Amino acid sequence: MMTGRRLLSNRSVSFTLIVMCCLICLAGRAFCDLKAGIALYKSGKLDEAIAEFKKCAEADPKDAESRQWLGFLLLKKSDYKGALASLQEARALNADGAEIRCNLGMAYSGMGDYNSAVPEFEKALTFRKKWPECLDNLGTAYLRLKEVGKAIDAYTRAAAAAPNDVDIRNNLALALQEAGKLDDAIAEFRKAAALAPKKAEIASNLGWALKRKKDFKAAGSAFGKALAADPENYQAHLGLAEVYTALGERDKAAREYEAAVRLKPGDTASYYNLGVIYLKSGQFAKAAEAFGAVVKATPDDAEALAYLGWAQFKSGNPKDAVDNLNLATEKDPKLLAAWVNLATVQTAQGNAADAIKAWQSVIALSPNNLSAHLNLGSLLLREARPEEALTHYQAAARIDPKSADACFGMGAALSKLGKTDQAIADYRKATELDPKMATAYNNLGVELEKRGKVEEAKEQYRKALKVDPKNDEARRNLERFDEKSDTKAPPASG
Repeated sequence: MMTGRRLLSNRSVSFTLIVMCCLICLAGRAFCDLKAGIALYKSGKLDEAIAEFKKCAEADPKDAESRQWLGFLLLKKSDYKGALASLQEARALNADGAEIRCNLGMAYSGMGDYNSAVPEFEKALTFRKKWPECLDNLGTAYLRLKEVGKAIDAYTRAAAAAPNDVDIRNNLALALQEAGKLDDAIAEFRKAAALAPKKAEIASNLGWALKRKKDFKAAGSAFGKALAADPENYQAHLGLAEVYTALGERDKAAREYEAAVRLKPGDTASYYNLGVIYLKSGQFAKAAEAFGAVVKATPDDAEALAYLGWAQFKSGNPKDAVDNLNLATEKDPKLLAAWVNLATVQTAQGNAADAIKAWQSVIALSPNNLSAHLNLGSLLLREARPEEALTHYQAAARIDPKSADACFGMGAALSKLGKTDQAIADYRKATELDPKMATAYNNLGVELEKRGKVEEAKEQYRKALKVDPKNDEARRNLERFDEKSDTKAPPASG
């Protein structure tokens, strides 16, 4: 979900060098209009300069210099289409050289046509082989074309030509990271950070690389430096939130996600992660608010709806919870979490028929879901459907032969079906698997009484009370055998 800063676009430093070269080639010429345009540009009057060079180009159809200047200035305005047209006109007039070729490459790049940009950058480098800015832009074009190896080569050559250029180092690191060379990327990010210790963007990128390597302590330190330089750095807050989440420090993670969504209110991923943290920490009302923000932005997000419904249920709003959980199952009928949450809520609300349908949907999606079989068996037993309940308890026992709950459920279902001996066997196994299951001891005693084994039954009631002194059924069952009690009262199952 999370990445560092993306690659730099064509940088203004490239433009600056290009202008200097153009100034040299124009020195001493007597074209007043061209000089006026240059003067306007140097004084920061970009629009006026563009207008002046347009006049020059219109006045002289063979004036390549004015077209080169016009193309350069339109690049500055991000008018890539206009820049490309003007620069192509200059080329048609036989203008050539490193600057015009590099500017053509930047115009193509600005339009997203990297296939056309690469040859222009390559041609520019035949005029100036070690031009770092052009090599940097060539690397960017290659990376956008997913030719990572060629991008790394271009960036490496650029870094060799300009070893102290922070942006080139950063781009090289990003390309190395893209290639999966994480250690090399981290080394380059560290070089860039050393060159610009107060540049938040570089520190943040280093943090993301370290996090990817699972060096959470170092990553946290890098993100901390980024925020010290720029407290409003969204990527650093996001990265630090993920670091704290990985370290299990939920409160700190929540604070960082809160900062992230404050900086980018439309960041549904951070709202989602924040909601998960709130759920895990038991802050259900806040979780509902966070997931609500996700659903508001993306109404068809079934997962967000499923978690929103659960958060609403846990915060005391079962009606909206059921509505949103039903909506989640409609949006994505195969979303297991939505069905599990819906089944759990319907069970807790006592809506047996709806709960049974929901648990059946869970099992259809996840046939070996132990909890679903146990819950469905329990509901069917309460609805006086012991044969159906037995099949699900048996399925649970097959999934987990050591499940005391499955054995207890089978015993309860078999008891309802009048199969006392089989019920006794399953209750015994339940107590073996879980010696602290008081209800199993009690129910075993009830079944033993049916077979006339009173003393053994009384022993089971005592075991039930020993592990759970508050077990009322076992206490009443045992008290029936006192001299003053009515021994004819039937035993009570748990």
